[in-house]
Amino acid sequence: MTGFVQQTMASSEVDASHDEPLIVGTNKGLLSFSKSEQRIELEGHNITAIAPSLNGLWVVVDRKSVWHRGDRGEWQVVASTIQDLQLNCIQPLNGKVLVGTSQAHLLWLAHGSIEFINSFDLAPGRDEWYTPWGGSPAVRSLAVGHSGELYTNVHVGGILRSKDRGHSWQPTIDLHSDVHQVLTVPERPGLVLAATAKGLAISINGGDSWSFDQANLHATYSRAVAVCDKTILMSTSLGPSGAKAAIYRRVLDQPGTFEKCEQGLPQWFSDNINTGSLATLKDKAAFGTSDGQLFVSEDAGLTWKQLASGLPPIRCVGFS
Repeated sequence: MTGFVQQTMASSEVDASHDEPLIVGTNKGLLSFSKSEQRIELEGHNITAIAPSLNGLWVVVDRKSVWHRGDRGEWQVVASTIQDLQLNCIQPLNGKVLVGTSQAHLLWLAHGSIEFINSFDLAPGRDEWYTPWGGSPAVRSLAVGHSGELYTNVHVGGILRSKDRGHSWQPTIDLHSDVHQVLTVPERPGLVLAATAKGLAISINGGDSWSFDQANLHATYSRAVAVCDKTILMSTSLGPSGAKAAIYRRVLDQPGTFEKCEQGLPQWFSDNINTGSLATLKDKAAFGTSDGQLFVSEDAGLTWKQLASGLPPIRCVGFS
């Protein structure tokens, strides 16, 4: 066990009884929590995105490269960024990896090669994409639908959909909805969810039309969304600064039933629970914070316990 892990565990409050392998990306390495051990990999690196898959774990390292860990536990650098682009999000799919970048580009990684998806650079409405602070828009999150359709969340540019594996793209939601994460639900064909500045956006027809649910939320600004069994979990705050951030839960098929998650959690968090920092597996859930707190639930967000505190800033969370 490295000195960093020893120091982290010594300064943290850790409950090691959690029996699902939980992967936590921090700005100082990748932490793994399971019933049998806690360990660190890629020490000293900033891990900003995680994508578990059937053939191993994919991560974005230092926003510059994609690494892969296979069955033998060995890490391999798959690709490094080009043209000074930052790598923001990844989505493994059929032996390839879809990558979203700064300046709102998409890449395919396959067999060590990097291919720009030129059709995305020609997507309808691209010249209207923007950021509130005047910078370049970026691809923030990715999702894959039941029939292989691709969903790309541009910040700020809405959600674009491709039904032909990236050969063409169509806008779906109003780009001014300020989407922060798009999510599909494997067991529910046609269902697409999005965490937006206007609350939860829902489509039941693959993105053809959308509705919004803000009921019972203390504020509408939402950064992360996940589905835990038959429950939607979503992070919400007063705005980009993250004041009065919280986690809410809602029955999947019952709009208007949001309730604030409270048991085992602080009343408020001081910073946004960010895109990629909320993850689920069956009825289990976990989220991490920018001040190094890690919380888990085993009953779809009804009750929570703190798995660790005093960790480096957490950038992303996933179950492996």
